[in-house]
Formats: sequence, structure tokens, C-alpha cells
Amino acid sequence: MLMPGIHHLLGRLRRLRFLVSILLVVGLVAISNAPVFSQVEVDETVVPEPSLWQPQAGTWQPVPSHREDFGKIKVVWLQGTPYEMGYQQGSLLKDEIASMGREVISSLNFLGRGLALSRLARKRSFPGVAEECRGLADGAEGSGLNYHGCMVLAFGDVYQDYFTYLIPNVLFNVGCAHFITAGSATVDGKMYHGWTLDNGGEPIPYWIEHPTIMIRQPNEGIPHAFIAIPGVVWPNAGFNAEGIIVSNNTSRPADYEEVSLQGRSTVQLMSQVAQYASTYDEAKAIMASHERMRSNLVIISDYKSNQAGVFELLGNEMGLRELSEEGVLYMTNHFADPDYVGRDRTSGESSFSRFKSFQQLLEPGGSRSLYGQISPEKAVQVLRDRTNPNTGAVSAPSVYDDNASIGGNGSLRQVVFDPEGLRFWVAAGEVPIPENPFTCFSLGEMLGLPNAQACTASAIN
Repeated sequence: MLMPGIHHLLGRLRRLRFLVSILLVVGLVAISNAPVFSQVEVDETVVPEPSLWQPQAGTWQPVPSHREDFGKIKVVWLQGTPYEMGYQQGSLLKDEIASMGREVISSLNFLGRGLALSRLARKRSFPGVAEECRGLADGAEGSGLNYHGCMVLAFGDVYQDYFTYLIPNVLFNVGCAHFITAGSATVDGKMYHGWTLDNGGEPIPYWIEHPTIMIRQPNEGIPHAFIAIPGVVWPNAGFNAEGIIVSNNTSRPADYEEVSLQGRSTVQLMSQVAQYASTYDEAKAIMASHERMRSNLVIISDYKSNQAGVFELLGNEMGLRELSEEGVLYMTNHFADPDYVGRDRTSGESSFSRFKSFQQLLEPGGSRSLYGQISPEKAVQVLRDRTNPNTGAVSAPSVYDDNASIGGNGSLRQVVFDPEGLRFWVAAGEVPIPENPFTCFSLGEMLGLPNAQACTASAIN
């Protein structure tokens, strides 16, 4: 038991951190009303003009909004304007949103309205985000979450970084790893993309219980899927009908002067890529066209041009590592572009260890190389790998976070993508997540696209 004096000291420290966070809130809101000070010219005209999307062959009509459940995985179809899609999500996932709990929801609502974080989020968000949050709050009436709380979540990646002691951490993860293989690296020359969404230390119940796929069919832009959680209007990963995939890994800057207080949210940028990019070059233009309010790592792939890149983001600059001639690319949680190494803040050895595992498993000549063999099944094998690359020791599945391996880093969700076939496989269920079957989904079938490629089996076991 802690002595009373230590209890008192800890209480004072918590209050001090809270006061510092409050001062930062006030400063950021004040800055949000000031003119843009950055000397970098931001050309937002490079984003492709929105238009009604149609496939190259045949015609397409949106699928009506509804919900289907696949075990723990919730799938919701959303269609229409931002407000309409928000309303549909709120009504279809009201119970799940309410399960955040009264304390968490009250905190989000207070931060949004009482501390004006929703106002700052609205000023920094893309068109349509605020309306989608208004719709979500209306549709989820009775859950407790209001518009202001939704806007805090809409800008949540930024607020997670700036206000660690204010934002409920039960809603935000840290970790993740990605790899992409193509050409000679795969068994059939196709591109395959693997992803594990992690949280070190302990599982986050809300994420474990509510893995969610949102089939978004906006009136403007490309229909796409978000892999996310209920109550948010952004993806952890996005996959559109043109085969573009976008996802991110957590990173933080070594120096916060290298992020822009006039910048955008990374996850909202990813939403723009999913909705408007039909090519890698269009996706790259979107990423380069906006300042960013936090550091992050984003990975984007385009099977049609056989291109992919890891974008190592600061406020006004970004490093870029692209798919190698060997057809291999991967990222964990640190910058690896030679010009950007050291400009992020990476704590611990886990990120470097998992990066080394990818080198061993994916590169030609790697000590455990699967080069030339990667298929969806082999991609699952990579994601499940629990080998410490430095010692060769294999952690037991009962170990939630071994802080060293790809499959043992505290996974909350794992996904394999087949962009050419518009298919993806999701592992979700009980911990350890990687040991669950990877349930197959056909984005083409879910959207009702002509000539959609079906899943040949319900899951990869």
C-alpha cells in the first residue's frame, strides 16, 4: 500500500499535468483563430475533383444501408451525404458506441464543448467531417455521445499526441506494423499487404469487442471500406474500389517544433486518400498537399501500377521509402528514410526488433526468408510470427505483449489484403488475436460490383 504522502504527491503530479494540458488547449484554440504562419505554400487543388464513381466495366449502384455481423466483426453499409452516413453509423452502432461507458463519453463531450476542442477540430478538419459527426450524434441519440465528443474523436490522433492526460486512452492504440510484397516476392506475382494493429502492455477491451468494417458509399468519390471502431469517422485502414490501400502506424516527433499547429489530422488525410485517390500518384499528391499537426507513418499501395510507399510524416516535410526492386516494403514505428532517421521519438527496442523480423522473413536471403512464397496464407504466417529476431526465442501465445515479435506485440486486429481481387481477411476475436481464423471478405461483393471476385473459403485458419 502506498503511504499517504506518496498518494498526495501523485495527486499533485496528476493535477499539474492536467493544468499543463489545459494551458496547451487554450494556446491551440487561440492559435486556431490566428492567420496561418507557415511559409510553406499548401496547394489543395491537386486533390482530384470529386465525382460519382463507376467501375471500368458495367455500372454500379450503392447498396442500401444495413448491418451484418460475422462473429465479433460488425459490418455496416453507409451511403449518401456525410450527414446521412454519420446518421446511419450512429443508428446501426448505437449500442456499441454507448458501451464506451458514461465516464469516457462524458469526458469526450466535455473536452469537445467545455474546452473547445471540437471547435479546433472543426477548423482543422476536411469538409464533411463536422456534418458526419452531427449525423452520427443524431443517429446515436441515447448513447450519450454528442456532436462535440464526436469531433474530439474525429481529430483524435492529434489530440492523443498532444493531450495524453486528457483524452481517454481506452480509445486509442499505439504500435502496429505493415508489410507489402509484390512481383518476385510473391508466389503468383500479385501484391499482398499485411497489417497488425497493436497496443503494447495490455489489450483495449473496446477494440477487442468491436472490430468494425464500414462500407462507405459517398455521393462523391470512390466507394471504400474503413476498418475501424464504432463512433469514429476515420479509418485505421482504408481500402477503396480502385484497389488503393492506406493505413498508418504510430510515431511521434523528436521535436514538436517540426509539426504544424495549422496542420491536418493524419487519419483524416487517410480518409481523403480512400475516398479520392484512384492511383498511387493521386494518393501521394494528397499526402503532400497538406501540413500535418502530428508526426506519423502512413503506408499506401496501388497494385495497378505496382507502387507502394511509406510516408514518414512531420509537419511540413515527409520522408518516403518506396517498394524495392525486389518487391518488398515494410514499416513498424520508427523513421527509416536515411534523411529522417532520428527525427522521430522511438522508445524501446520493439519497433527495431519487429523491423528486423520483416527483414529476416521477407527479404531475399533473409535468415528465415519466405521470399517468392508470399500468398495470403503465407502473409498470415508472417503476421503470426512470434520469434524474437535477436535471440531466436519463440514467445508463448499466452504472452500478450512480448515486446519483440510481429505476432506477439499485443495485437488488437490483423488483416491481409489482396488488392487486385478486392478481398481481405480479418483476424478478430479473443486474445491472442493472431490465433483466430482470418475471416474473408470480398469488397467487390459487399459493394455489389459487377464481376466481383468471391472468397474461395470462409477463412484462413
